Amino acid sequence: MNSSAQPIRPTPFLALRSRNFRLFFVGQFISVVGTWMQTMAQQWLVYEITHSASWLGIVTGAGAIPYVLLTLHGGKAADRYPRRTILVITQAAAMLLAFALALLNTNWVVPIRPWHIALLAALSGVVNAYNMPAQQAFVSEMVDDPAMLGNAIALNSLQFNVARVCGPFLAGVTLAHFGATACFFLNGLSYIAVIISLLMMHLPPFVPVSHQLSLVSGFHYLARNRGPLRVILLVGAASLGAWSVSTLYPVYSDKFAALAGASFAVRKQVSAVILGRMMSASGVGAAIGGLLVASFSHRFARRFLLYTSAIFFGITLLFFGSCHSELPAMPALMLSGIFMTAFGITANTVVQEQVPDSLRGRVMAIYSFVFGGLMPLGGLEIGFVANHVGAPKAIYMNVGGYLVCVLLTLLWSQLDKRSQGLPIELLETTSEPAT
Repeated sequence: MNSSAQPIRPTPFLALRSRNFRLFFVGQFISVVGTWMQTMAQQWLVYEITHSASWLGIVTGAGAIPYVLLTLHGGKAADRYPRRTILVITQAAAMLLAFALALLNTNWVVPIRPWHIALLAALSGVVNAYNMPAQQAFVSEMVDDPAMLGNAIALNSLQFNVARVCGPFLAGVTLAHFGATACFFLNGLSYIAVIISLLMMHLPPFVPVSHQLSLVSGFHYLARNRGPLRVILLVGAASLGAWSVSTLYPVYSDKFAALAGASFAVRKQVSAVILGRMMSASGVGAAIGGLLVASFSHRFARRFLLYTSAIFFGITLLFFGSCHSELPAMPALMLSGIFMTAFGITANTVVQEQVPDSLRGRVMAIYSFVFGGLMPLGGLEIGFVANHVGAPKAIYMNVGGYLVCVLLTLLWSQLDKRSQGLPIELLETTSEPAT
C-alpha cells in the first residue's frame, strides 16, 4: 500500500479506484457465486442421501480438522511467500475438488456415499487453511492507500454476499432442472475467473518477513493487544453459536415443504427451491448490510457497530429458530443477514487496521482459524443436538450461548477501559490503543 499525500474522502466504492482490487472484486464474485451453488447443492445432496441432521453436521465438520491443524501454518506461509502465488495454487486445487465431486455424483465410478462428500470436504479444509489467511492478508496489497482498507473489506464482503443471493438462487433452479452434478461442475468452472484476475494484477515485489519469526508471534501480539483479542474472541463465539445455524437450513426447508402440502413425489424439488429462497433471503440481507457498512460505517464508533450488530444478529436467529412456516422465516433470515454482515465487516476491519503488516498473515490466520475452523465444529455440534432434541431447541441453545459471550465480552471491555481511566465512549473505536 502506498500512502497518499492528500486525505481520501470516504465514498461507498472507494477501494474500486485501485485496479488490482477491481480485478479481484470481479473475479472473486464469479467464483463465490459458484461456491455458493456448490454449498447449497452439497447440503441438499447430503440430506437427500441420508435424511439425517447428523450427517449434515459431519460433512460440515469434516473440513474443520485439517483447517484447525493447518491454518496457523497457512498464516506463516502468507508472511513468507507471495500471497498471490498461494492464492493461485489454492484456487486451482479447489477447482479440481469441485470437478471431482461432480464426477463422483454421476455415479460413473462408484455410487456416491456421504463419506465421499465428507472426504472431499476434508480436502477442501486443507485448501482453505492456506487460502483464507493469504486472502485476508492480501487485501492490504490490492489497495493503493491505507485509507481504502476498511472500504475494501466492506466491498469484499458486499460482493461475497451478493453472490450469496445469486448462488443459491441459481443452485435452486439448477438443482430442480439438472441436478447437483451441474452445480458442482459450474463451481469448478467459476474458479477460472479468479485465477485469471490474480494473474492480471500488477503488484510490487513481495518482501517476506524474517524466517525466524515463529507461528506463535501472532498469539504474542494478541496477548499484548486486548482490543483485537476481544474482537477475535467474539468472532469465535459467533462461529460456534450463530453462524452454525445455517447447517440446519435443509431441515427447515424440508419441514416448510411438508407444511406447504407438497406431495412426497415432488417434495424434493419443492424443498430445494425453498432452501434456495432461504439462503437467498439471508444473502439479500447480507448484501444490504455490506452496502450500509460501506456507505455509513465512518459515521459511527466501531464499538457501536460491533456490539449492536452482534446482539441483533443473535436475536434475529432466535426468531428464525421459532418459525413454523416459510413466510416469517424469510424476513428473519434477511434481518439476520444484515446484522451478521455488519458484525463481520466491523470485526475484520478493527483487527486489520491495528495489526502490523509484518504480522498480518499470522494474526489473520488466527482470525481465520476461529472464523472458519470453529464454524464447522459448531455445525457438527448443532447437527447432533438437533438430531436429539430438534432443530428449534438446538438453535436456542447455540444462539443463547453466543449472546451470553457477547455480553461478557462487552463487560470485559468496559472493565478494561475503566481500569485504564478511559471514558467508556472510546471503547473499541476505530483504532483502540494497545493495552
